[in-house]
Amino acid sequence: MEEHKPRDQRRSGAAHGVLTIFNRVIPRNASWIDLAVVLFVGLILYGVVAVAREWRAPLQAAVAIDLSFAALPRYTFFSLCRGLIAFALSFSFTLVYGYVAARVRFADKAMLPLLDILQSIPVLGFMPGVVLALAALFPTTNFGLELAAVIMIFTGQVWNMTFSFYHSLRSIPPDLLDAARLYRFGWWRRFRGIELPYSTVGLVWNGMMSMAGGWFFLTVNESFRLGDRDFRLPGVGAYMSVAIDHDDHGAMFAAVVAMVVMIVVLDQLMWRPLVAWSERFKFEDVGASTVAQSWLLDRLRPSRPAGAGLSRPCTRARGAFRPARRDHGGLCAGGLRRDRPHRPRQPGPPLSGVRTRQSRPPHPQHGGDEVPGRRARPEGAPVRAGVADPRRHGRRLPR
Repeated sequence: MEEHKPRDQRRSGAAHGVLTIFNRVIPRNASWIDLAVVLFVGLILYGVVAVAREWRAPLQAAVAIDLSFAALPRYTFFSLCRGLIAFALSFSFTLVYGYVAARVRFADKAMLPLLDILQSIPVLGFMPGVVLALAALFPTTNFGLELAAVIMIFTGQVWNMTFSFYHSLRSIPPDLLDAARLYRFGWWRRFRGIELPYSTVGLVWNGMMSMAGGWFFLTVNESFRLGDRDFRLPGVGAYMSVAIDHDDHGAMFAAVVAMVVMIVVLDQLMWRPLVAWSERFKFEDVGASTVAQSWLLDRLRPSRPAGAGLSRPCTRARGAFRPARRDHGGLCAGGLRRDRPHRPRQPGPPLSGVRTRQSRPPHPQHGGDEVPGRRARPEGAPVRAGVADPRRHGRRLPR
């Protein structure tokens, strides 16, 4: 009996579940771009697991740095992850600090001078205190040293982005703010539909410069030593430091090449697509003569998962001032909504048991039968002056 069953029914439950999930993630008509996107997401998840394992590793008195060329890609990946984590932290700090300074009344009087003071402090000035404090706070794992390195890179990135976001919020045209107030936008809808899209171009360009500024402190952060204590971390900076100590010119050249390759790959896979994507958020009366292009962005647009992620923020920004369905006097009562096709209302079926104007039996005075339940007007009875018969106008008499 088992041989006569279809192939799908002979599969085990676990195998059938795995195939179902695989078909949903990667449909049968998927292109090679969809497969590349899924593979790239898988590599990112694997890298996150590897970095988390490194952060939770037990703390060692001295980290042995391997100067072989085979270990250099692993060190480069760790350095790249530290820079990206610091950039994510800088971006979050920029949105919160810049928004509060620009929108809270009199907050910029104290927050901007504080930002100037923190920007003027050299990174090496408070690096020993931060490293020692975090190393004492997490004495058994590498989490304290890794967090200290991220914070040091963070201090080299965050200031430029925060000032850029603050000035973008302060330079929004008053017409857009008046329109948002007219449409009764809350702070979240105004931030998502007006303020963040208006400052996207400045955030992308200043984020690129901030990321470049963070690479200057990479060697110092990953090869920090204080007295007889060694706080080095596996990365390109520590690799370069050990190569300099051993006077290994080949390792030094390999570290420089790895750093250049990392910056170029990051530019092609992250910054250039972001620059080309942010062009649609420009607020200009005259179109630009040159438009930024990205080969990766052009390849990702046909992909369904990547294309949906790229077009969703743009749809929200373009439809910021489109009113909702319900409006009272021209004011939006339901908030924002996306573009929806107009669907004409179709006439429904007639309601049973309800007398309409067409189905109402005519009055006997107009050639019909007697209306049940109503007393007819006697013949020759005069109609009161100034009062018209409501039956002639299709109106129902009060009962």
